[in-house]
Amino acid sequence: MSIPIVIEPLNVKHATRLFELTEQNRDYLKVWLPWLDSVCKVEDTLEFIHSMLEQKHLVNYVIIYNGNVCGIAGFYKIEQDPKIGLIGYWLAEKYSGKGIMTLAVKQIVEVGFVKLKLDKIEIRCAEENFKSRSIAKRLGFRKEFTVQDAEWLYSKYVNHIVYSQFLHELNP
Repeated sequence: MSIPIVIEPLNVKHATRLFELTEQNRDYLKVWLPWLDSVCKVEDTLEFIHSMLEQKHLVNYVIIYNGNVCGIAGFYKIEQDPKIGLIGYWLAEKYSGKGIMTLAVKQIVEVGFVKLKLDKIEIRCAEENFKSRSIAKRLGFRKEFTVQDAEWLYSKYVNHIVYSQFLHELNP
């Protein structure tokens, strides 16, 4: 049985629903996402969407499960020469543990290698964020290195584990 998910390009029409999800899941998301304090009204979400859309080389999607927007995934940064895409994602709590994000990220990886012609894709996760790390592992990413004190998370620094997948490893 397949999980009914769709990824749809991020658009301003998603602002209200994404803000509602952020509000409903603020405590859950705040454990691993440092930007929650800067999202206080729907206009903040709208501003984020506009900033992503202005950067034409970035590709971001809302995740739709059984017809409901439940999260977001995509490339928050793309480096050039070599072309390396960094994937970020979040999912509302009631949708976690169902395999939704793994399937969404799998589709994002395909977009990265096929549409964006990336050479390498990275997923950077807080060292203690085992759910996020398991997504990278399930999708065949390999642990490349650890970045000490990579991110300030409200009251402390957290280390990031960097997982990577190379195009040449998929198509020898």
